[in-house]
Amino acid sequence: MTIEFARLQVSCKCALYTPDKKHVLLADYGPRGYGLPGGHIDVGETPDHAMARELEEELGLRGGSLTRADFWLHGSGRLILGYTGWLDQSTQLSPQLSELHGAVWAPIDDIANGTIEVPSYKEFILKFKDIKPPVRLEAPE
Repeated sequence: MTIEFARLQVSCKCALYTPDKKHVLLADYGPRGYGLPGGHIDVGETPDHAMARELEEELGLRGGSLTRADFWLHGSGRLILGYTGWLDQSTQLSPQLSELHGAVWAPIDDIANGTIEVPSYKEFILKFKDIKPPVRLEAPE
C-alpha cells in the first residue's frame, strides 16, 4: 500500500507597524499589488530564520524583534506563517528592486476602509496591530 502526501508550500510574511500603530509597511509588488514583506521558507530553514532572511533580502532590514502571530491558508494554496513587529518610519530601507517595486507606509485606517487593498493580508494586519514583539530574529550568516 502506498500513501501519497501533498506538499504544502509554506511562506512567512511580516506586518511591521509604526510604534503609534497608525501605519503598516507594505511591499509594492507592482502589477500583483500590495502585500506584506516575506517569502518562502527554504528546505532545512526554520521559519524564524526565513523571516529574518526575507526582511534582509527584500528591505535591507537586519535584526529586530518580531512576534510569531498566526498562520492561515493563502488563496494560492500556500500556508502563511504571520509575524508582527514594530519599526520607526524613519528607518532606512533598501528595497531589493529585483523582488519588489518598493515599500510604502500605508495608513491602517486606509486598509480598514478599503482605500488601500491588501486582500490576502487585510484581516491579519487589522487583527494583530496591537501585539507586542518579544522575539528577536537575526538573519543567518
